Amino acid sequence: MRPGLTRAQKDALKWLAEHNGDGVFDRYGLLLAAGELAPVMRSMWNALGVLGLVEFYGPAGKPRARLRLTRGPK
Repeated sequence: MRPGLTRAQKDALKWLAEHNGDGVFDRYGLLLAAGELAPVMRSMWNALGVLGLVEFYGPAGKPRARLRLTRGPK
């Protein structure tokens, strides 16, 4: 992991990696991956997305409905 990340960011990435690296957001903005809700707020995923460590994707009507790990910053 990158040394500039906070402990919370590292924990969020670790949690997602341990839950198949892919998830979907529920109607309340909580990430559901491998049948479990993430113990992390949506703002954390947004911050990790800005860093290029996770990627938002989804169908045309909801392009930010899903989240997956990336190989690292672009």
